[in-house]
Amino acid sequence: MNGKLPLVLLHGYPFDSTMWDPVIARLSPDLKIAAPDLRAFGSPAGTAEPSIDLMADDVALKIEGEAFVAGFSMGGYVTLALAERHPERIAGLALINSQSAADPDEVRQARRAVIEKVSKQGIAAALDAALPKLFAHPTPDLTKYPQRGAERAGVAGIKWALEAMARRPDRMSVLQEFRKPILIVHSTADKFIPVDRAQTLAKSVGATYMEIEGVGHCTPLEAPERVAAALASFLDGR
Repeated sequence: MNGKLPLVLLHGYPFDSTMWDPVIARLSPDLKIAAPDLRAFGSPAGTAEPSIDLMADDVALKIEGEAFVAGFSMGGYVTLALAERHPERIAGLALINSQSAADPDEVRQARRAVIEKVSKQGIAAALDAALPKLFAHPTPDLTKYPQRGAERAGVAGIKWALEAMARRPDRMSVLQEFRKPILIVHSTADKFIPVDRAQTLAKSVGATYMEIEGVGHCTPLEAPERVAAALASFLDGR
């Protein structure tokens, strides 16, 4: 691969771009890296209808030419929307603790139940729903990242992002038709997306697969050295 192309890192929910700091610190300083704050996290959602596609369109405007794009969780959904809507912008993609499937009905209903709670109780309700599943070994140094992201998003941003995820379509066909390199990174203790789902996805689309033992959903924070190593190998074409 062309190592001169930039790497774009897309954060998950309820984080902002700072969640990538531990990974970026372990990547080559010669690598051009962009880690933007997605719509509703660091920038207002505005009056637009909640949409992962809109997040992807925002990111496309920030990419000059081509880039490798890696998305964690919700950022993975944005990455797939970007690959569908702006394929000329992507030289290769990585899904980190993410998936191509749309929400099943029960997950969609659960997201909307959190939206109702956030409307009444504020961002604490979003954190109460997410924190127990984000980390296998939570510490104050780890939990400060979703807390910061939720605070920056506020009630309006949290609700917008949850509804955007609930509305997203299945994008398995995007991966099946993608003719550029794909990396899938997942962890064995992910409580949001079971690891066997990632294993099956990687096999079905011929992706390079890297599995991280013993950490939870948020691998960029619990295992930044492993995520950085996987991305470095991917960029080098190994």
